[in-house]
Amino acid sequence: MISLELLFKMAFSTLKVFQKLPEKTRDTLGQLYKYCFVGGIAAVVDIAFFVFLVNQFSMDYRLAVFFSFSLGALTNFVMCNAFVFERKSLSVLRAWVRHYMSTFGGLLVNEVVIIFLVEVMYFQSLLSAKIIATLCAFMVNFFFVKYYAFNDKVGLMGKNYNKTHK
Repeated sequence: MISLELLFKMAFSTLKVFQKLPEKTRDTLGQLYKYCFVGGIAAVVDIAFFVFLVNQFSMDYRLAVFFSFSLGALTNFVMCNAFVFERKSLSVLRAWVRHYMSTFGGLLVNEVVIIFLVEVMYFQSLLSAKIIATLCAFMVNFFFVKYYAFNDKVGLMGKNYNKTHK
């Protein structure tokens, strides 16, 4: 069993390595850490609503993925806006529109993976398939949200705002 002292030594050695990283890398890793927490909460909302829609309303799982993912994305936006990413000059409405545009990639990954698992791999558990699909979509969402949704330097359609609007 790992002792508490060993855990503290590991944490402090990791902190020393973390401090040696370039500031931009430290910022991204810090955002990723916060996003894991926020994304975890949004994933719980997504998965719980998915189970609710399928079990209580007998909704087709492909449609339930869309609605549950949308609620999870809203949860994710509210929490990312408050705790993870900094908006300097970007309005809340613009960040929200960008966030939903960027989560489309995650929704696509989520739908494709769950359909593949259920219809090709014959998963019997929709819950297991949904959890795996959500995990697959997680990193896609982080990068789109970080580099597009909350990026003041990128225009609405993804062009570098600073270069095109000087």
